[in-house]
Amino acid sequence: MRRTFLCALALGLLLFAGCRGPVDDLAGDYESERVDLSPARLTLRSDGGGALAVGAEEAPFRWEVRGEGQVVLHTRQGGVISARQSRGVLELDMPGSGRQVFRKKTK
Repeated sequence: MRRTFLCALALGLLLFAGCRGPVDDLAGDYESERVDLSPARLTLRSDGGGALAVGAEEAPFRWEVRGEGQVVLHTRQGGVISARQSRGVLELDMPGSGRQVFRKKTK
C-alpha cells in the first residue's frame, strides 16, 4: 500500500513538473520581426496571462499550451489566435494582418 502511494506521488510530481516546463520556457517578452507595421510586442506571463501591444494600443489575453509547439491565445472579446512555437520564436496567425513572427527577447 505504501509503495503504491509513493509511486503515485512520484508520478504526480513528474506530471506536474512536465506540465509547468513549457509554460515557464515560453514566458517572456517577444518582439515582432515585421518592419512594415507598427512595432509590436507580445508578453507571455507564467501565470497564463499576457498582452499584445501594437503601437500605443495594448490588448490583454490568456494563453495556454495545447500540444507540441502549439500555443493558443484567448482574447477578452472571445477571439482565439493560434500560434506555433519553435526555439524562441512564436508564429501567430493574426486576423487582418496574416502571419506575424515574434522573437523572444533575451535578458
